[in-house]
Amino acid sequence: MSIALHKFVDTHKPDSNTEKADKEIISRYQEYLPKSLLELWEVNGFGLYSKGLIQVINPDLYKETFWRWLMREEDMSRLPIAMSAFGDIFYYRKLSDEGDEDISYLNPHTSEGGDVVWSLEMFFNKWCCDLEVISDFLAKDMFDEAISTNGKLEPNQMYCFVPALRLGGTRSAKNVDRGDAVVHLNILLQLALQA
Repeated sequence: MSIALHKFVDTHKPDSNTEKADKEIISRYQEYLPKSLLELWEVNGFGLYSKGLIQVINPDLYKETFWRWLMREEDMSRLPIAMSAFGDIFYYRKLSDEGDEDISYLNPHTSEGGDVVWSLEMFFNKWCCDLEVISDFLAKDMFDEAISTNGKLEPNQMYCFVPALRLGGTRSAKNVDRGDAVVHLNILLQLALQA
């Protein structure tokens, strides 16, 4: 079966332990997210792709923390949908009822962020599959080194820098540990609020 986001799946093979979305989750998000993403959830599931270089995440687990990062109350027009191995959150923004959309990112280590691309399908099938993006933005070499020194990520884990970059740590595979992504994103938020 070919799905709309087939190039993403072909480039970033899903792990065997991805969790397929049930009908309740699909129903909950069908008015807020594009059909192509819901199809990916249903066919391939939430979890690790390319051994965790990128994760397709369940917004239910991340949206409360993510909205606190954006300093917003509930905002279904901004939903976290994917995460890099090092905790960059990629989120879908519904910009209008006419179908205008984009994918933006938030780096929780530095609070940097911005637009990535203007459509969800372009994000998954083009941007995530670009060799330069894989090498530079997703930090493939540092990811490979982190796996060899800290082990493979489990679903909903991320590699975190120890000490945190805001506390003087350095962005290097020699200074990473792995841990629960939501817990670590909350810790990084507290550090950001104190800065």
